[in-house]
Amino acid sequence: MLSLASAALFSQLSLQQPENVEKEPEDCAFEQISFTTNFAVGRLHHCEKTDNNQYSLYLEPEREKINPSPWYAFAIENLTEESQTIDITLVASEGVSRYKPKRSEGDDMWHPIPFSEGDNWLQFELTLSAKTKEFIAGQEIIDNVHYIEWLSSLIKEPQQSEVISLGVSSEGRNLAALEHKVKSSDKWIILIGRQHPPEVTGALALLHFGEILFSDEAYVVKFRQKYNILLVPNMNPDGVYHGNWRLTAAGIDMNRDWNNQTLPETQALTNYLEKLVENGGQIEFAIDFHSTHRNVFYTMPKDYESPSGAPLRNPHRVYDWIEEIAEMIDSVELEYQSGNHPESGVFKQFIADEFAAHAVTYEVSDSEDRNNIKKVAEAALVSLVNRLD
Repeated sequence: MLSLASAALFSQLSLQQPENVEKEPEDCAFEQISFTTNFAVGRLHHCEKTDNNQYSLYLEPEREKINPSPWYAFAIENLTEESQTIDITLVASEGVSRYKPKRSEGDDMWHPIPFSEGDNWLQFELTLSAKTKEFIAGQEIIDNVHYIEWLSSLIKEPQQSEVISLGVSSEGRNLAALEHKVKSSDKWIILIGRQHPPEVTGALALLHFGEILFSDEAYVVKFRQKYNILLVPNMNPDGVYHGNWRLTAAGIDMNRDWNNQTLPETQALTNYLEKLVENGGQIEFAIDFHSTHRNVFYTMPKDYESPSGAPLRNPHRVYDWIEEIAEMIDSVELEYQSGNHPESGVFKQFIADEFAAHAVTYEVSDSEDRNNIKKVAEAALVSLVNRLD
């Protein structure tokens, strides 16, 4: 593992990673309007002008027959000296409206765009000022460099916490993590996210959860002296960079690879966890942040035993945790669903089978109110700290 001295150095390393794919879409430069994707997370396949001030933009996945999660992120530039109003139709094979369109002027403020939709299309209208450039995306843009800088901003105890690289991705991008270690404890909490690139509401939940966990609040300061923490917010930096709908640069669904371990990303985290246990550490709990159509926690069954015959430690704790979150935030609809799928290759099953520990897939609704995402994440942290104390 590589320990990095500063966020600036890590950001520089990230920016130097190979960008070996053409980022510009096909046939998207017109006389009055230009659509571009020459930025991290940008994705758009090709364009067509269908009428005066009307444009169809086509979305295609990185591989056929994957989850219908059409991601799009592009810049649109008005090349004229006058304001103009245009109609945009996004076209995909299916599921085009999973991620609702948002606009930004290039800052961190994203505003929803009213739209209409059909079976495989989504349509909206934009008015652009003269010589202006705006960004359109299915969700807020959170890129690789943001994660690296964010991790370094969390460090409160430099003697105990540092930003590290677990290894590199298929295309050589760093798997950045925050490692927090205390000498007085052998217990570990594992937090990961962004296995699937477009699942941004799950990413927002993890970011808020992490910011509070590493804040100066007295209860988490005390908690950090009792527990070791590994925080890996961006497990799929290649997929995030390319704006993939679901997969890694190798064309594999990472959250189906924890059995086969074909990816350098899953191998890197597995090697870290195995070494952690070899050195006397114990994984107490793990959370994997995702997004889907509703707020749901996927858990292992209460009576589950790992292949070695070991029951999960504190089998009822995870259910008490979820029920307490629901009581604390009764204005947000939350569900949980338990299941055992040994051949699935998902992370929560891997943690249960390999380390006899509970892991939860923390799924956030794609359209959840951003304030509600923060409320649930904070409640989840408060309840978890109380139950692990």
